[in-house]
Amino acid sequence: MKEYTVKEVASLLGKHEETVKRWIRAGKLSNSYRNSDKEGWRILESDLSSLNKIIVPVGTTEQNPYEQVKSDFDDTGLIKLAYEAVTLASPTDDIISILNVAGIKRTLEILLIMQQSPTKVKNPNGFIKKAIRENWSPDSILVTIPRKQGKHLYDLTQQDYNPIHNNESKTYKQQVHLYNWLED
Repeated sequence: MKEYTVKEVASLLGKHEETVKRWIRAGKLSNSYRNSDKEGWRILESDLSSLNKIIVPVGTTEQNPYEQVKSDFDDTGLIKLAYEAVTLASPTDDIISILNVAGIKRTLEILLIMQQSPTKVKNPNGFIKKAIRENWSPDSILVTIPRKQGKHLYDLTQQDYNPIHNNESKTYKQQVHLYNWLED
């Protein structure tokens, strides 16, 4: 059984050395051992196969199957195409990087929200950033807050008029009590 060092495993898997050490601490590489501080951790080949990764000997030109799938599945191209379909404009590099980090599924959700918006989105970049920041979903309803508008008396409904009328009647309460001499 072949043994690898942390540095070798990190270079073979394309990960950072600290990531491999974190896997060891988390118990993902349970058969790894450490003889001394000088030698460092030794990781058995059987542990690496348990990570569902295939170790390719150094110097060969074969790719890891995981990397082949990733290269075939070009998320950036899909994100760019979806953005162009919804906004009819090319995305900036900034937006592509933001949507790439969010992932293809989340990107499609956000673009669906944008498409279903009752009003035309004037600033798609700001809309996307806000949708990611506030965790909008297609199920959530966008609420538009109306600007303060002074309503004319003829624009008011009865429900709007009643609270206004009740407030006015309370504020103009009659302060002087008149003596009704007709009742005597």
